[in-house]
Amino acid sequence: MRLRALALGSVLLLSCTKAGTIRPEQASMNGNTVYIVHGYMASPTDHWFEWLAGKIEAAGGTATILAMPDSDAPDPQAWVATLERDVVPLDASVFVVAHSLGCIATLRFLSRHPEARIGGLIAVSGFDRLLPTLPELDAFLTPRGYEPRRIETIAPQRAVITADDDTIVPADLSRDLAAALDAELHVLPEGGHFLGSDGFETFPLVWAELERQAAAGRRPPR
Repeated sequence: MRLRALALGSVLLLSCTKAGTIRPEQASMNGNTVYIVHGYMASPTDHWFEWLAGKIEAAGGTATILAMPDSDAPDPQAWVATLERDVVPLDASVFVVAHSLGCIATLRFLSRHPEARIGGLIAVSGFDRLLPTLPELDAFLTPRGYEPRRIETIAPQRAVITADDDTIVPADLSRDLAAALDAELHVLPEGGHFLGSDGFETFPLVWAELERQAAAGRRPPR
């Protein structure tokens, strides 16, 4: 597990020219496609998802916020089937940002494609163990349904973001996920579950990590 500290206030906001074009220095996501996967009882218009999609597109990328089926009564097979249908192709230009239950669904999906190589993965408030307070989600985790070492190969850039005051997915579960994936770990002292109701209509830390992963993918191998 690799610990990286990023300040929320340190993100540079991008602006377009008057003609609406993107200058080269602004095109941090040029040629990349980012899939945003929401969680339990959420929708594509909730929280910070649309804000992040706007940042991606302003930086030259393509953003898709998936509509996961029946999010109030989610079925793991239906969620993986949605990812199988919508997240194509799986190549180095693809990045996935998942939140909460969307994280384990994404991990299960990616693990089915050991030959795939994507640009990166960001798991926000992710977990891969049972949540005692939400037994209705047990079907996503019995069995766990993914291979951590396989994910390391599929997604060379990996990060987990959590908050110490998350009462829905305790931060220790996200720390364990980061350790299992050997992922960058960002722990905020406050932030809850990073919901709109927690004040997260925007999420600069996710954007900063996504830009970092995209930049790392552009560097030539040594």
